[in-house]
Amino acid sequence: MEYKLRTIIVILLLLVAGKADAGPYTEAGVNGYIGNDNRHANPLSDSDAVINPVFRGWATSFKDYLPSDSQWYGGNWNDPNKALGPATGKLDDIVSLGDLDKTKIADGCKPGRITLVFGNPHNVNDLNHIRNVKGYDFVIFENGYISGYDTSGGSVAGQMFAELGYVEVSSDGNNFVRFPSVSLTSGQVGPYGTIDISNIYNLGGKHPNSYGVCVGTPFDLSEIADDPNVISGLVDINNICYVRIVDIPGSGDFYDNAVRHIDANSRPNWQYYSHNHPIYDAWPTWGSGGFDLEAVGVLKEQQYSADINLDGVVDFADFSLFASAWLSYFGEENWIGRCDLAQPKDGFINFKDFAVFASQWRKAENWRRQ
Repeated sequence: MEYKLRTIIVILLLLVAGKADAGPYTEAGVNGYIGNDNRHANPLSDSDAVINPVFRGWATSFKDYLPSDSQWYGGNWNDPNKALGPATGKLDDIVSLGDLDKTKIADGCKPGRITLVFGNPHNVNDLNHIRNVKGYDFVIFENGYISGYDTSGGSVAGQMFAELGYVEVSSDGNNFVRFPSVSLTSGQVGPYGTIDISNIYNLGGKHPNSYGVCVGTPFDLSEIADDPNVISGLVDINNICYVRIVDIPGSGDFYDNAVRHIDANSRPNWQYYSHNHPIYDAWPTWGSGGFDLEAVGVLKEQQYSADINLDGVVDFADFSLFASAWLSYFGEENWIGRCDLAQPKDGFINFKDFAVFASQWRKAENWRRQ
């Protein structure tokens, strides 16, 4: 009962944080586990909890585990095998990439990193590879959590204790493309500080995954289709065999790639961000310092974009979300990016999007739990 109550409270805080704060990136994460109702289930306590059937695979091996810190205490944080296989929702089922303090950053030390492998890279037809399908393509699980308290150390109730990481993909293990990210956190938050996750986009570690709340951050390969390495064929987004995660020490010395994204404050003449932003998160950290990787899952194709809550069917739950975002613009408080259904996306939820929603009404994915 205690686990169920904690799960409900944390999910409510996550939803409230996404609405009450000013950040424009309100996309929900993907549940690692679901119950009989196809909604989030606690894998540590719910008897009906099963791996979300939207997942079709997980990382099968690793290479180049290069943590930035060799000092570990309080747990076995340096075993990269813990990043293989399905997510668990356990706080300590992770491999740490380590953290860098100011001195090491000034000395040019590289942040920790790990590369996960999916299937056999030499077999182009291996079903374990990640491919650019409809909807999201893969999900990264860190072990962050939503704070329930305001503290003098920088924690804000409803915000998230997060350790963020860059996400990169490759077909051959040599040529990588990094997802262009956005981080709008305005300044350092301290070692026990929290961040508003609606200010974060395309960085691993954005969603909570601990204490039985098992939610991961999704990525869509179509967002890097215009990258020079993809256009030239060095990286094939229909044959991704490697996902690399690079820790971001949250000191502000490392930057996002916001200039490749539309500025949420530039309406009505949408413009790209004019500059990149320093990235801040909980820093410095120690013990299991830096990004704590739990798992990376590969998703099945999502045929119906109007399944806004990703439970496998377009129904009244999705309509409620769509209605709450009706006539909102990107950057407004009630904006929900997954409701911007019509192509090309225009940053405005209106009748064009409703036409798409109506055309998919009551449609169900074949992977939905029956």
